[in-house]
Amino acid sequence: MFILGILIVFGVVILIHEFGHFWVARKLGVRVEKFSFGFGPKIFSWKRNNTEYILSLIPFGGYVKMAGEDMIESKSPDEYAALAPGKRALIVSAGAIHNILIAYVFLIPALMLGISRYDGTTIGGLQKNFPAEIAGFKEGDRVISVNGKECREWFDVVRNVTEEANISPEKPIIMEVQRGSQILKISVSAKLMEKDRSMFKGKKRYVIGIMPKEIIVHYNFFQAVFEAGKEYARMFKVILVSFRLLFTGQVSFQELSGPVGISKMTIEIIKAGIASFLYFIAFININLGLVNLFPFFVLDGGHLIGLLGEKILRRKPNKKLLEVGQLAGIAFLLIMVVLVTYNDIIRILTEKINR
Repeated sequence: MFILGILIVFGVVILIHEFGHFWVARKLGVRVEKFSFGFGPKIFSWKRNNTEYILSLIPFGGYVKMAGEDMIESKSPDEYAALAPGKRALIVSAGAIHNILIAYVFLIPALMLGISRYDGTTIGGLQKNFPAEIAGFKEGDRVISVNGKECREWFDVVRNVTEEANISPEKPIIMEVQRGSQILKISVSAKLMEKDRSMFKGKKRYVIGIMPKEIIVHYNFFQAVFEAGKEYARMFKVILVSFRLLFTGQVSFQELSGPVGISKMTIEIIKAGIASFLYFIAFININLGLVNLFPFFVLDGGHLIGLLGEKILRRKPNKKLLEVGQLAGIAFLLIMVVLVTYNDIIRILTEKINR
């Protein structure tokens, strides 16, 4: 079941992405020679409407091979290279856009089945003998602010406590909480977790011993359609904020996960049920879509930058320059794969050792 679940996550996300390229290319009259799910040795294939559909051995990837896509110039109207830069940009961006948009569709059944989510900044549990319990926090308290910094999501609580404790480790943190109809200010000294790594780059991990409250939310179809829009916007915002924190150095690159980490997360998500599994697929779709739009060679965003340059300069790029750029992009991508895989393995080994 776990292996099947991992294959479904990667398979669904990849098929959605590649189908985006395939569908728009066909709509614009480009002849698609191959549509492959997976890489490596061919398991089997069939041909229909001049397109060879392939199932390959390694499921973590896929590709669409369009006629003329490796050419700079083309005189045949059904080849990729014959299209204007704007139309080629539509094909290039279609995969990422499909991933981003389809995430909303997965959220609807997830919300109907019922998903577990944090109840805002409400405290759902206290760790015994940790600072929060000693200071007088109670389950059900809703955190409003940390040293005057507003908290809207549980992530805000974690980040603000970490930042404030790192600024002045010896000073108590003043947390404003709502308890029933009362607004209270509680002073608490954060505890340094010396053996634990903080997710925030350059900061030590401090905790006060509070856990978020989780609730299961169910909706009927019409409610789910509406609520999925709000959840989609919230998910999009969280991912964009995470990218901003990553690229501004506020969160360490050690927090990045690759195929190994995603596979491990998938196993945990499967245990949580089908609703969580669908929610996770939606989350991965948005992530993949946005990452593919980053302006790096090999990624779709890199191709879009090249097409924009072609549009502005009104000339095709030099073939040698394209080859060098692609090699550089492949090298960058391989380095990133090695780094995130290393992160995943170290994280898993650390968890095993600390048990």
